[in-house]
Amino acid sequence: MNEQNTTDSTNEKNTPSLESENERASAATKLTIGLAAVAVIVVVGVVVSLVMVFRGDDAEPLVSLEPTTGGATTSQVEDGQFEPEPIFDKANRVIYVPLEPHGVILSDTLTSGNRPADQAPSGVMLQRIHGNMDLPFSTSDGPTGFTDNGVATGFSRTAQGAALAAAHYGGYFASGADRTDMLVEAGLLSDPNGEVAKASLGIPDSSPASALPMVKVLFNPDLTLVQFGRPVQKSDGSTVISYSKLPLVWRDGAGWVLKIDPVGMGEGTEPIDAAGWSSWW
Repeated sequence: MNEQNTTDSTNEKNTPSLESENERASAATKLTIGLAAVAVIVVVGVVVSLVMVFRGDDAEPLVSLEPTTGGATTSQVEDGQFEPEPIFDKANRVIYVPLEPHGVILSDTLTSGNRPADQAPSGVMLQRIHGNMDLPFSTSDGPTGFTDNGVATGFSRTAQGAALAAAHYGGYFASGADRTDMLVEAGLLSDPNGEVAKASLGIPDSSPASALPMVKVLFNPDLTLVQFGRPVQKSDGSTVISYSKLPLVWRDGAGWVLKIDPVGMGEGTEPIDAAGWSSWW
């Protein structure tokens, strides 16, 4: 009896500590899964293969092959800010290659915020920046400039601007430690608890990245959740949308900042006909 009571007393003393440890381990696991999901969703080798498997070799391009993004975009192409001819990516999307490695600003005129969250930004152009990152620029919601180290900034405080920022900063974050360091240096990555250093993703420096076309935005002007998804076929033959989530916080003087958050970041699935999904680029 005494031994049992001693054991019970010890268990009572240790339970809070064990629960605390379990909570921390669970949070770390969730964050690692979330960071890995972000990496999978933007690393170009994985993305291209998944998109092509689902869409098939005979699928139509995800964007028009003609430069229909508006006069500003066309004039900038003609002004010699890009390589003479665009190229296709492996998903048949048209990619423009800027002469400046960090990209070309298409417009500094931002549109009204009174738009549905699923309405695409205007004048979207995919540009291949830093040699192997295919990321979207727009004539309506940014970017409007670059940081000193060449990261796009100046995205509008709208659902469209948040999604564009998430595509850029998620791409940097998931293409190697060197590019993650660029976000940190530019003040565009919020990681107060040093979670990124704890999670081992094993992504080589300067890895290629590309933004997936499926986007869903849960918009709040102060803290927005952007989801990037892809259709996948389950073992039972049904198709679902597999997605990862990126939280972005708005900070005066910096704009949208990628927020490392074990709760906000993660992955999941939704029915293929789930509301709110759009293809923007």
